[in-house]
Amino acid sequence: MKQELLNSYEEKGLTCPFIVSKSGQIAITKNGESIKNEIAQVATVIFETINAVGDITIDSVEMLGNTKGLIMKLDKDRLAGSLFGRAEGLVLNDLRNLLEELREQPTPVAAVTVPQEKKEKLKLESGVLEEIKKILKDYLGDFAERVYKNQLKTQRIKIDEFHEEEARRLIFTLGKAAGMIIGPSKGGVMTKKMLEILK
Repeated sequence: MKQELLNSYEEKGLTCPFIVSKSGQIAITKNGESIKNEIAQVATVIFETINAVGDITIDSVEMLGNTKGLIMKLDKDRLAGSLFGRAEGLVLNDLRNLLEELREQPTPVAAVTVPQEKKEKLKLESGVLEEIKKILKDYLGDFAERVYKNQLKTQRIKIDEFHEEEARRLIFTLGKAAGMIIGPSKGGVMTKKMLEILK
């Protein structure tokens, strides 16, 4: 479904269209497959930056160079974008209109559901959360607090009911989000350090 939708917009003239959810899931056409990670990284930085700005509503971001351009339309939970070459005769308004139309389509990005286990949960000590935050700050600096709060909210984790499975889920989502900012290898090292806390 998501591929067909994006392909249909590519046929209409929207070059390399993509949709990225706030949780980091990405749908992109085959032509953009090679830059999928870079697009996801850009989207994460944009979402984190918008959260840091606060009350200012930002509904579009455009980056235009001499030979290439990137246009994105945003809403609260996702963004739709297009990466294009600055060819002669290219009308930016046409791209903006197609992108707005794509953004208004029902989301084709599948939601991740975490199965609820029935077994008794092992509650963790309060210091575990502080250690996770400290490691996150070591890797992300000023971005750490915003990324941390966003992932708690996205994963619906309640810190007063913090159990081992929630901790593991939080660590993996923090690792994924951090990987979009500092790169997947550093994000992986950070994740391993955090998991050591649970041992």
